[in-house]
Amino acid sequence: MLKPFFLYVFLLCCLSVKASIGHQLPLFLSKPLGLNPRVEALAFMYPAQAPLIFDAGNEANAYTDQFFGVGAQSQNDNSSNAFRHSLWNALAVKKLKDAGANDATANDIVQQFTSAYEYNDAGTALVKTAASAMDLHNNLVGRSFKNYTTVNQLLDSLFLKSIEPKVITSTLSQILASHNADVNTAWDLLENTDSSGLNVSKFLVRIDPCTVSLALNHTITDTVKFEVSTNIQAQNILSPSAKVTYDAQNYVLLNPGFKADQGSTFSAYVDGCGNK
Repeated sequence: MLKPFFLYVFLLCCLSVKASIGHQLPLFLSKPLGLNPRVEALAFMYPAQAPLIFDAGNEANAYTDQFFGVGAQSQNDNSSNAFRHSLWNALAVKKLKDAGANDATANDIVQQFTSAYEYNDAGTALVKTAASAMDLHNNLVGRSFKNYTTVNQLLDSLFLKSIEPKVITSTLSQILASHNADVNTAWDLLENTDSSGLNVSKFLVRIDPCTVSLALNHTITDTVKFEVSTNIQAQNILSPSAKVTYDAQNYVLLNPGFKADQGSTFSAYVDGCGNK
C-alpha cells in the first residue's frame, strides 16, 4: 500500500526528480486513463505491472461499448459503469498473474491502482462520494473473479451481474452498510481490501437505475424487466419459464436470432425509464 503517508510523498518526490533531470515519462503515461499524482507514483513504483493494468482498462472500455453501445465507457453510476469497473479489475488481476505474480501480489497491486483512481486531482485524499463507493465496491467484486478460464466466460458472468435484476440500485449509505462496519471502517475496507477476503455481497451495485442501451445476446429464464433511456437490440432466446419486458425510450429492435419459446411471456414498450 502507499501507506504510511511518507512513502507516498517519497514516490511523488521521485516522480518530480525524474522529470526535472530530463527523464522521459514511460510511454504508457503519455496516454493516461485519467491519471492523478497517486496513480503516477504507482506507475513508477510498478513499471512492469502498470502497462498491464492500463491495458486492462482499455480492454474493459472497449468491451463496455460492445455490450452497452458506443459511448457506454464514458457513462457513470449505471449498469455499464458497474460492468466496466468490475471487468477492469478482473482482467488486470489475470494479466498480472499471467506475467508471473502470485494471487495475493496481483490482487494487492491492482487494488492499489484502481483505488487510486478514486482520489482527488491532487492524489492526496479519497473522494468519499456515492460514485466512488460504487466504483470501489465494483472493483472489489471484480477482483474476486479469479478462476475464469476464458475471457468470454468472464464477460458473460459480469454482464449478467451488471444488468437487471443482478445489479442492486443503492445509495451511499446502503453501499457502506453492506460492508458490515461503521462508516470510516467501511471506507477503509472499500479502498484497501485486496480481493474477496472480505465477506461482502458479490452483487454489483449502481446508483442510477437507468441503463442507456443494451445489446442482449443471452438466454433469459427468469422474470425480468429491462428499462433503458435509448434503445434495446436483442438477438437472444427467452426460455419457456421467462417473463420478460423490454422498455426503451427510442426503440426495441428484435434482430435475427431473437426467439420467445412457447410458454414464455414477452412484452416490449417504447417508453423508457421509470414510466410504465
